[in-house]
Amino acid sequence: MRRAPVWFSLLGTFVITTATTAPARAQNPPPPLFPKHSRGLYINRDNIEVIDATPQSPPLETDDPGVPDDGEYEINFLTEADFAANARTVNVLHIDANYGILLKGFGHQLPTQIKLEFPVVARQEHGDSYQMGLGTSACGLKFNFYNDESRGLRVSVYPQIEFSTAGSVDKDIAEPGQTLILPVLVSHESKYVTLVANAGVDKTIHDDERDFTTELGFGVGRAFFRKLAIMGEIHTSSTTNFRHDRLVLADAGFIYGVRKAIWYSRIGHSVFSDDGRHAFVSFGIKVLIDTHS
Repeated sequence: MRRAPVWFSLLGTFVITTATTAPARAQNPPPPLFPKHSRGLYINRDNIEVIDATPQSPPLETDDPGVPDDGEYEINFLTEADFAANARTVNVLHIDANYGILLKGFGHQLPTQIKLEFPVVARQEHGDSYQMGLGTSACGLKFNFYNDESRGLRVSVYPQIEFSTAGSVDKDIAEPGQTLILPVLVSHESKYVTLVANAGVDKTIHDDERDFTTELGFGVGRAFFRKLAIMGEIHTSSTTNFRHDRLVLADAGFIYGVRKAIWYSRIGHSVFSDDGRHAFVSFGIKVLIDTHS
């Protein structure tokens, strides 16, 4: 009996192997380059615990589109100060509480954050004694409606409303009326840094003395060690005609993670301001509580 050539046998083996392994590859696509991860410390693709280096608020003014996981609490306790030319404002205790839920409907899931924040404020103007009370509070919902894990691109909208008490307004430690805030938050993660951009409008109601205002923010962050991230931002705000209430500030933020506690700080200064120079400083702790664990 005549034997088949060696090359024919090898070709047949290759065809059979390709036919049997191709479906397996189709059923197991490669993992995304930038998978969505938890806030704070998380386990990366190399099974190493690292810090989330996305620019975020707090410590910065510029926020990120990420939300807590479904059933997870994210509570920030911080102290922050704004030392202006004619006034000093200290948020003695600022509580920023958030909770993650997963809205479902029409075959889709929408990661969402419920937010409530309120500060205890002490304010001094022109060398007078400090006035203290509850500052401007806020509540809102962050809808993380777009996540592209292959390109590291995420987008959210974050409607909020700010409000204050009459007593705090009389003490000049809170703004009168209410303010509707509608920002769009975008982040892009790459191999080396994470970029964040914010653009929003603020509409005041029940206060005729304040105009429509716009806010823009740009931040960049990078983890320099497994549990330490450094980030910076440029943030601007002004009326829509760019003639009043103008403020441009530059900040640096630092985040350090230890287990479920995330420590952070911020230092910054105004680049331009209609009411004189400002210096900013803050420090605090972020606590993550997973109700499913």
